[in-house]
Amino acid sequence: MAEMVLTRCEGPLTVLTLNDPERANPLSAAMVAALTAALREAAADGGVRAVVLAGAGRHFSAGADLAALERLAAGGDEDGARRETEGLRELFEVLLGHPKLTVAAVQGAAVAGGCGLATACDLVVAEPAARFAYTEVKIGFLAAMVLTFLTRRVPGHVARRLLLDPEMIDGERAVALGLADEPAAPGEGLATALRLARAVCAKASPSALAATKALLNDSVGRGWREALERAAEANLHQRREPDCARGVRSFLETPDWLTSTEPES
Repeated sequence: MAEMVLTRCEGPLTVLTLNDPERANPLSAAMVAALTAALREAAADGGVRAVVLAGAGRHFSAGADLAALERLAAGGDEDGARRETEGLRELFEVLLGHPKLTVAAVQGAAVAGGCGLATACDLVVAEPAARFAYTEVKIGFLAAMVLTFLTRRVPGHVARRLLLDPEMIDGERAVALGLADEPAAPGEGLATALRLARAVCAKASPSALAATKALLNDSVGRGWREALERAAEANLHQRREPDCARGVRSFLETPDWLTSTEPES
């Protein structure tokens, strides 16, 4: 049996490819477990700066697999349903809380849970023919877990429309709505995602990026006083990081902005 998730290194970037192309890379129990394990491994690897998620074949991910849908239609079994739900919750928790930059390269379908997988990444690259949709209501289900973090990516009214109206949205529309961040030429989704990941990592220290992600996760949705308290704690912690000392020292030693009189173009 083929590996559910293929891992390869592109320098400091790790590419995780969902590898069940004949079935459009569904989030089967095996796929969810393999992807969760691969994400944990990348998080623990000090040499990894960013993780790029991609799908083998024509599609990113079509969401739930047919076997899971058949069990759902038959009423399923309580223990099996609980295991599947817990596995998906763990995957989203690991991805949302990942300390490294995460970028999704979407081509073809990113539907239901597959759309949620892209949404949970820090940045999303979309090819023109990409198709994003939360189709859960179409089958009498709901995108319960995605609902908890979709409004961290798009405004509330956009999230409401996406969740209640299961229409397919192409790559251009996804960028316009904020569901995706960067357009890519046809067939260039992964290459564009790799370039974007390299560009961001070249400008951000690893510890500052991880700390910023953690604070974003911790502060969004809190009252402003509590959020400020958490932010002050994060500020103090980051001051102790070697990355911060090196970055400030380098900045002070080369203050080009102080001597420049020409506006940046």
